[in-house]
Amino acid sequence: MKLKVLQENLNGSLAHLSKAIPNNPQLPVLSSVLITTENGICTFSATDLYFGIRCSLVVDSETDGSIVVPGKQFREIVSSLDPGVLELLFKDNSLAIANTKTNISLAGSSTHEYPPFPQVEGEEYVFPIEYLEQIENNIIFSASTDQARPVLTAVLFVFNNSGLTCVSTDGFRLSTLIVDDTQKFESKTFLIPAKALSEVFKIASKLKVKEVRFKVSQELKQVFFSLEGVEVFVRLIEGEYPPYERIIPSSFTTEVVFDTAELLEALKRAMIFARESSNIVRFEISENKVIIHSSSPSFGQYKGELQLVTISGEQNEIAFNIKYLLDYLSVTKSEKQWFGMSESLKPALFIPENNKKQSYVVMPFKVNN
Repeated sequence: MKLKVLQENLNGSLAHLSKAIPNNPQLPVLSSVLITTENGICTFSATDLYFGIRCSLVVDSETDGSIVVPGKQFREIVSSLDPGVLELLFKDNSLAIANTKTNISLAGSSTHEYPPFPQVEGEEYVFPIEYLEQIENNIIFSASTDQARPVLTAVLFVFNNSGLTCVSTDGFRLSTLIVDDTQKFESKTFLIPAKALSEVFKIASKLKVKEVRFKVSQELKQVFFSLEGVEVFVRLIEGEYPPYERIIPSSFTTEVVFDTAELLEALKRAMIFARESSNIVRFEISENKVIIHSSSPSFGQYKGELQLVTISGEQNEIAFNIKYLLDYLSVTKSEKQWFGMSESLKPALFIPENNKKQSYVVMPFKVNN
């Protein structure tokens, strides 16, 4: 295998691959990158068996071939070199990397132990990049990071006659978003790891693509994303997702319309005192005002009154983990937030006033006044 490639292009491809190279791989070979050249196309692949990325570049090649090289070291070498033409030559189980000033030999190995990428066949979906951006901003932050319950680390995709809805939850808060209500789909659901979706969005953003194509194979339990010159393979998560529709409250005794900016600023101040009290913040809702309380054994107490509110229904009190509120309010684009609750220990609901397709459910905490 002998070829010439621009350092800038190769460095960009290896940057995409980096998230698919595990630090502590199940198999030693998974810490490597597979390089394959055929008919003027050079493909660079990396996988941890659950998440894989394959990048293709048009190169000036003299001979075809393939080799496996240490992934981290290969990327570090390429990123350290100056922009310009690089020559890659596979010979005697090593990869020679050279430009006008540098000659490097990187130990390689045979490709026969490297796991093959699956051939994903299934129904193809085409999303504008805006759909993926909405999922990234409004859904993924609610997914769990605790691998003890894998299904909660995923985003649930629900296709049906009404369109596509995406859902995420960590057991304490739940986000839903109607991503597409313009199409009718065959009824099906699947779980895609939230981290993988974030990585797909990052790659798509860097490539400045306008749409994302993906296929889902229920038989192989794989989803395959196709982005200009970059392919991403993700293993679907198996398991039963919580019945999220039952969690979303449908009746309310107290309703408030908040000014998002005012509420966010008040919670940021309350956070200073809430850190030492399990991040708990308490809402006291009366006929014409909302007062936010937080306290610290070391620093004292915070009490802030919100002026820009519209209240209907009963007086009420409820307490939350303030981080769950800050996470949501930091990403919402709406100037106003509708809030509904019934009892202090039942789930409460936030809906951005300018986007009724989105909802955010937060579980309350029991506290003593």
